Amino acid sequence: MSNLSDEVIEGIKMALEIEKEGKQFYLDAADKTNNELAKKMFSSLADDESTHIVTFQKIFDTMSGNEEWRELANVSPRVGKVPVFEGKVEKKGNIDQSDLDALRLAMDSERKSIELYRKTANSANDPLAAKIFARIEEEEKYHYDLLQAQYDNLTNSGFWLDVSEFRMDARY
Repeated sequence: MSNLSDEVIEGIKMALEIEKEGKQFYLDAADKTNNELAKKMFSSLADDESTHIVTFQKIFDTMSGNEEWRELANVSPRVGKVPVFEGKVEKKGNIDQSDLDALRLAMDSERKSIELYRKTANSANDPLAAKIFARIEEEEKYHYDLLQAQYDNLTNSGFWLDVSEFRMDARY
């Protein structure tokens, strides 16, 4: 680990917590919505967060030469330490409102994740760590764009989907 700065190590710890919290949030949102398409989307996002956790485990096992990161990945998130998924998705009388609340919370959390990954990638003195964080930042941008498109569609405030104003792969 000597080639990783304290800031990057702390970023890795926070990233693991964020991914675990994100997975749980998306699973909760999938469980609480009555819309089948929303269930599929939230479940898919939960799967993506699981993949990110495994990616961090594998890469940082290799970088550290031991399984110290696996222990971090298996520990429950520190409640209140990472202000990512601060709210809960509650079912309301109007299901659409509950779904909109979930989308707003998810978009806010994805923005925070993107910023953390960007900051950690920029401060990494190890090129592999920087590349990993930059790649996961791109995936989180994709999540944000997907959530924004869904929100715009539900609120009838977005773009016509047959006119490409943005790309779903987070590239502008």
